[in-house]
Amino acid sequence: MLEWTTLHQNLETAAHKHHLLASRFNAFAMSVEDQITQQTFHIKGITVSLHLEHGFFSTTFSGRTLHFVFASTTQDSGNLIGNVKCFLKREYPESRYLEIGQFTFAESGQTSLTEPQSGGPVAIDSDLSSLNVALHFISASLAH
Repeated sequence: MLEWTTLHQNLETAAHKHHLLASRFNAFAMSVEDQITQQTFHIKGITVSLHLEHGFFSTTFSGRTLHFVFASTTQDSGNLIGNVKCFLKREYPESRYLEIGQFTFAESGQTSLTEPQSGGPVAIDSDLSSLNVALHFISASLAH
């Protein structure tokens, strides 16, 4: 069991880091929504619904609804990282959610995903990268 002062300091730090990570996720979601809803966006039929107060946003495309769900999780080092899981919502024969992928991200916005050309990490705080991440999972949902 941790000493009282250490426990409080750890929890205060965790709360602060969770807030920063949640803000980064919210910016990612709003960037995706902003780009997809532009009249000039070339892929038609994708909709985005923000539910950021509940820690997720949804996309709908070709009869598939995806939920991008945010949580902060502790690494082995004790630091919090952002964790996003993508679930495909299925209604038949019963309502259920199928996990089709996930990624983690740091406070800097760098993710565990890699750029196909450069092999470097994808950052969710860049408009083009954030859109690419969402489209990647939307595309992956077509296989299910």
